[in-house]
Amino acid sequence: MLDKLMNTIYSFGAAIVIFGAWGKIEHKEFGSDALTAGLLTETALFCVYGLLEWRKRPQHQPDSTREETHPAKVEELTATLNKTNRLMNKVFKTD
Repeated sequence: MLDKLMNTIYSFGAAIVIFGAWGKIEHKEFGSDALTAGLLTETALFCVYGLLEWRKRPQHQPDSTREETHPAKVEELTATLNKTNRLMNKVFKTD
């Protein structure tokens, strides 16, 4: 429920910022006030988000569920990186 409320406030704040920016671009009288209100809303919301992160407890996973690095994955990644490198060399002619 709190996440939904926070996202709603965030969306309204973003909409006010965009509206205020439009007002400033068009030299409307309300542009500065709308932009200030939107940015203050966003600032307050980011502060609240930051404080809520401190309340979350870290989720510890047992060692048995940790994913091990498999040689096949390393080989696949290496092959992909080599292909990408060859392509980038052709595009930018760095041979």
